[in-house]
Amino acid sequence: MIEKALEKPHELVMYEALFARTPFSMKEDRYFYNLKMGYEGEKKFEQFLDKTVDNRFIVLSDLRLEVQTTTFQIDSIVLTGDTLYFFDVKNYSGDYKYAEKRWYKLPDKEVSNPLLQLMRNETLMSQVLQQLHVSLPVECFDVFINPEFNLYQAPLNKHIIFPTQLPKSIKELASKIPVTSSQHTLAQQLISRDIGDYPHPRIPAYNFQQLKKGLRCSKCSGLSVFIEGRKALCPHCQQVEPIHKALLRNIKELHMLFPDEKLTTNFVYDWCGDGYSKKSIQRLLDDHFQKKGVRQWTYYE
Repeated sequence: MIEKALEKPHELVMYEALFARTPFSMKEDRYFYNLKMGYEGEKKFEQFLDKTVDNRFIVLSDLRLEVQTTTFQIDSIVLTGDTLYFFDVKNYSGDYKYAEKRWYKLPDKEVSNPLLQLMRNETLMSQVLQQLHVSLPVECFDVFINPEFNLYQAPLNKHIIFPTQLPKSIKELASKIPVTSSQHTLAQQLISRDIGDYPHPRIPAYNFQQLKKGLRCSKCSGLSVFIEGRKALCPHCQQVEPIHKALLRNIKELHMLFPDEKLTTNFVYDWCGDGYSKKSIQRLLDDHFQKKGVRQWTYYE
């Protein structure tokens, strides 16, 4: 049973909203790619757990916890009746090798050893349980979720789960002792200690004037969406969605990107392009937002 579901990180949501509207630097582009890959890997693993782990166990996704002044993130926790299992999900793709306790992406780019972070997180999780006065063994694993990942000269390490090993590993976990009321209590304690997104996201600098305008497609992020009747159509990926849904999504992105700006009909019209009339935008704002002010001073919250 998934008691805390994975949510898309705010950083990733911001990058998606900006992607088609402003050019990214190479560093920003790479960071965006890593954010997407990380989220997609965690989502795939959560979906796998949802299909294979029944209601006798508890699943918690994406917790960021703090011990004294040290923070750490756990991608997924599975609570059974006698053990806390946690998983760091790696959505690596391509060929890697292991040599002398070091990891390399072929041909010769050294990367961080994921097992070192895993062991650090295991220690910190044990400290959290001590603070909660919970005596429960902790077992941790690095899960490599991408079927296109290869690790040459892989060590024999019980803390690594490769893509082909995942079904068997989760099946074994699902045969463990079911949770009791004490694990349900622990789950709520861990959720209450979650400190959420990192407080200093690495968002590219932007301003309203520099950003490209238009309705952003929810599927391909293109800005060529046009309106035909009651539908919003994307000519690039053929995505079709109701116009009110497309407009509301783009209005929410506008408000997210510029939270200090008053949400007005003209502001939305300038953002979404001229394919939808100001009167229609005003009606949509009247229906879905709280109206403030009168006449030319009207805005919405």
